[in-house]
Amino acid sequence: MLTREMNERLTRVGPGTPCGELLRRYWHPIYPEARLADNPVAKVRILCEDLVLFRDRGGGLGLVQERCPHRMTSLAVGIPEAEGIRCCYHGWLFNAEGKCLEQPLEPGGTSFKDKVSIKAYPVQALGGLVWAYLGPKPAPLLPRWDLFVRPHGFRQMVGHQLPCNWLQCMENRGDLGHAVYLHGRLFQYALEREGRLTDDPKARYNAMVKTQAEALARGVTTKYRPIYNKYGFTKGMLNSDQSEDTRSWSVGVNPILFPYLLAFGPEAGDKRIRKSYQFGVPVDDTHTWHVNYFCYVVPEEIAIPHQDSVPYAEVPLQKPNGEYRLDYVLGQDMVAWAEQGEITDRTQEHLGASDALVVAYRNLLREQIDLVEAGQEPMNVFRDAAEIDSPELRIAGNDTGGAPMRATMLGASIGYRENYHKLSKGGWPYIDDDADRFCPDREVILELFRKVEDLNARQKEKV
Repeated sequence: MLTREMNERLTRVGPGTPCGELLRRYWHPIYPEARLADNPVAKVRILCEDLVLFRDRGGGLGLVQERCPHRMTSLAVGIPEAEGIRCCYHGWLFNAEGKCLEQPLEPGGTSFKDKVSIKAYPVQALGGLVWAYLGPKPAPLLPRWDLFVRPHGFRQMVGHQLPCNWLQCMENRGDLGHAVYLHGRLFQYALEREGRLTDDPKARYNAMVKTQAEALARGVTTKYRPIYNKYGFTKGMLNSDQSEDTRSWSVGVNPILFPYLLAFGPEAGDKRIRKSYQFGVPVDDTHTWHVNYFCYVVPEEIAIPHQDSVPYAEVPLQKPNGEYRLDYVLGQDMVAWAEQGEITDRTQEHLGASDALVVAYRNLLREQIDLVEAGQEPMNVFRDAAEIDSPELRIAGNDTGGAPMRATMLGASIGYRENYHKLSKGGWPYIDDDADRFCPDREVILELFRKVEDLNARQKEKV
């Protein structure tokens, strides 16, 4: 339970708010780069600020305030020129630094344009996303998190617009216990209502519920702890019938990379095909842009189709009839976040021992806000170029080439993903249980899984 004042402190992201000032120390993904090929000018909203992103005809990126300072027309309907963006109303031209280059209807020889400028922020492209920095200068380096730069990876993005505060999404990153009921029992119920529930033992929903029931029958309980590192923490979990040297307790699972990136599978020794990030970008206090960023990594013997850009698909929370989509994993997560309200009233909650990682993230967030208020830099602000390439692979345990993190109660939910290309008893591929089903190149992904299986079979025959 939090006080009302602390809840405000941790959730509000506008200029001048404690959390907003912290988040302005980081680069944020603001737009899929591929969409600029369709329209090189886009209105974006980030951290409660309305801005316009553009790619000019010279190929340069810019991010400026939405309103032209002349007559306040939106630059979202502006015209990209060889350098900069021109207001459609009277032709004022601004470059990526916000400097006014031209005022073509003003008398010749006037210096008026030199007295006018607009707010502008640095932008960079990385991994198929456009990133922006809204904080004090000098801007830090943009970290090249592993899956954005991993060689021989096939990338896809699936996005959602959520009607809730960013922290609700982020707290879920540390909530391991929810998987049993949200992705098990609710999943079963949703399929049951649609007449699609099967007794398929490989299906995630059945495997999760079965594993939990067996654990409870044996009297097994689970405890959780954060395992801190310089980038955030991994999530430690231990069943009461396991020893404390179990990898899920000694190393942890799925790193949280502060402020809001969750990583699945970017370990040096992880042989799984599907690796991903999830991040919920704070649009404003009551809206979040959530992105599933997928990187499918296969053995080098298998050719990866060339990608000129990383494709992006945006999926609504509701079906055409207005009901929530509850038949895939991330859809269940997002409904749980949105149904907490626009901003969760944490003065009314009652946390238990299983919420240890939720509390850990809140404490980490509070500590980083305090650092910024004290005039210090928070974690994951990179100034050294030697530190920005795949930094999470330097987390202790991720760099050893050890076995993937499978020995947990979540083992069933992890393992079924290797069967994505196979048909379930219900007649649909297992990929359809996850957000991957919405990937623009879904059939390519399924074919990569088939090729990996064939390669493994051939290698076994040679042994």
